[in-house]
Amino acid sequence: MIPMRRPGVRGPACGPRRLPDLWTIVLAGGGASRFGRNKLLLKIGGESLLRRATRLALRLTGPRCLVVLGADASRMRAEFVGLRVPIVVNRAWRQGMAGSLRVGVEALPASAAAALVILADQYAVGAPDLDRLARSWSGRPRRAAAAVAGGASGAPAVLPRRYFGPIRRLRGDEGARRLLRQDDAALTRVDMPSAAQDLDTPSDLETFRRVRRRLGGQASRAGSAV
Repeated sequence: MIPMRRPGVRGPACGPRRLPDLWTIVLAGGGASRFGRNKLLLKIGGESLLRRATRLALRLTGPRCLVVLGADASRMRAEFVGLRVPIVVNRAWRQGMAGSLRVGVEALPASAAAALVILADQYAVGAPDLDRLARSWSGRPRRAAAAVAGGASGAPAVLPRRYFGPIRRLRGDEGARRLLRQDDAALTRVDMPSAAQDLDTPSDLETFRRVRRRLGGQASRAGSAV
């Protein structure tokens, strides 16, 4: 279950009641072939990257959240103990990210006005980042809203329903970035340097360890303050 907020702990500036038509899709279906092992089970503050991304999604949109698994799905399910979240599995995960995004979009209800797409390996993206992104989208909900890092727009991103059809036509390792480029003139950009940090190859581990020390320390201080 989603834990109740404790006294003295502030909730999200944007939350389930403020964003009634927004769903969140956590993409965690890749095989991490270039990384060489299951990167989403690496931990920050005692919590796996997969569980952390799911918890942040639940914090923002509550039960309007789903997780897409693929490679190693049976092992990954153990990370959701205590979290009430729907899980869908992309059986064709070897065909690339587009398949996981399609599976996630196809699992959304007809009432979903937009989907916030989160990549579980973007380990430095935090709750304040997602709050800013959701607030920016809610001001102009017919537009997509995307994180900007290193001059490029991409995930995390809020994709309105009009994107769902084109997403179903994506193939291979194409994510939504190509669609965002095509819609560049009608895109809400949100500066988010943290979105540039992910785990793609083993060479990314040093930066990850540095960020993990910082984020782990923040989590420890927050826990001791409650």
